[in-house]
Amino acid sequence: MKIAIIGGGASGMVTAYLLNKNGHEVTVLEKQPILGGHIRTLNKNVQPNQLNCDQTLECGVLEFPLVFHNFIKLMQELEVELEAVDIGSALFLQDGRRFLSALLIRKNCTGIQSLIELFKLNTLYAGAAKLWRKTHFIPKENLFNQPISQYLPNQCIRNDWLKLLAMYSYSMPFELIDNCPVELVIPTLRDYIFVKWVRIKGGVYSYIEKILARFQGNIWLNVKVSGISRQNNAVQINLSDGVTHLFDKVVLATPPDQVMQLLSDPTNAEIKRFSAWQKNQAKTVIHTDTSIYNRQGIKQPGEFDFFQTEQGWGYNAYLNQLCGITSPPEYNLAFNLDNLIAEDKILHIQSHHTPLYTVESFKYRNEIISSNGENNTYHAGAYLADGLHEGAIISAIRVAQLIRNS
Repeated sequence: MKIAIIGGGASGMVTAYLLNKNGHEVTVLEKQPILGGHIRTLNKNVQPNQLNCDQTLECGVLEFPLVFHNFIKLMQELEVELEAVDIGSALFLQDGRRFLSALLIRKNCTGIQSLIELFKLNTLYAGAAKLWRKTHFIPKENLFNQPISQYLPNQCIRNDWLKLLAMYSYSMPFELIDNCPVELVIPTLRDYIFVKWVRIKGGVYSYIEKILARFQGNIWLNVKVSGISRQNNAVQINLSDGVTHLFDKVVLATPPDQVMQLLSDPTNAEIKRFSAWQKNQAKTVIHTDTSIYNRQGIKQPGEFDFFQTEQGWGYNAYLNQLCGITSPPEYNLAFNLDNLIAEDKILHIQSHHTPLYTVESFKYRNEIISSNGENNTYHAGAYLADGLHEGAIISAIRVAQLIRNS
């Protein structure tokens, strides 16, 4: 079959790889001049746009827990090399308080200061453990159509910490996390926090390169789809330059808020399923400004650290650790910390188009999954699973199996 895949991010490229492996004629249409979606690897699929830098640095997807079983299996198949990453984190509040993880305490504290920091950490963990036990045995159906504020109603360090982990995972503004669906957040925090993590040696985009080396279909970059029509067991894709192409099936591997913009003939059911999805534009900054840690008395940063500022909460990820760099300078990836970073220390600014996860948008997510294949149309994306990279792979596998069995 001739299959079009709209979107060249993780879910689109893995879907293309699996369908092509099954013998289908696959064409990937990507509106950007590069592939990767949320995968942005400096000096791979993107180049520094502020200052010169020859390091391979991540400014999108960063690391992966070993419990991403489908992802790990795919990396083994593609012969991608994974390396362990030690996870450390910290919270730095605007009022001067701080909470360091055990790893950061070992790296930065000695003597009585170490004991004080461990006491604060254990107090924080004790509260989080109670919530973990509370949510671990909740029936899945009890999580439907509930905001995270239902389970974290009070403002306190423990609750803010868990919300910050959701902010880090989904690149959403902290002030919007309260309306994030609990059926997405709780399983993620429950299953992925206290596990071992890995990084991809050579940069995350290198696994897309592995796919491209095996892929025998078509890749069309810089193409804008003006409309998709489904009729007479065929899919017609109209491009903005007036050219029309016919396919047997189409896979929409785009952010969900773009689906209605692409479909020329959406059904009432499709309008219902996708109308509530909104765009979330997240900006990240790669920089070498260590002053954000110097003023906190921290010499060894964590893998991701949270800072509260007058503009709200943001995070900083230590790229030397995440990207396997052992020599100076110290590279970092920041989100919503623009007021703390000197402009002359910025190497690259990256904007990401991601889903805005809300209770309203999630209401029909399971219906989207169960309706895959209607009108020769399929949907792939992390938003149809855990919202993370594993979810992108799961959705791709699901689509490939449905088409194989159709």
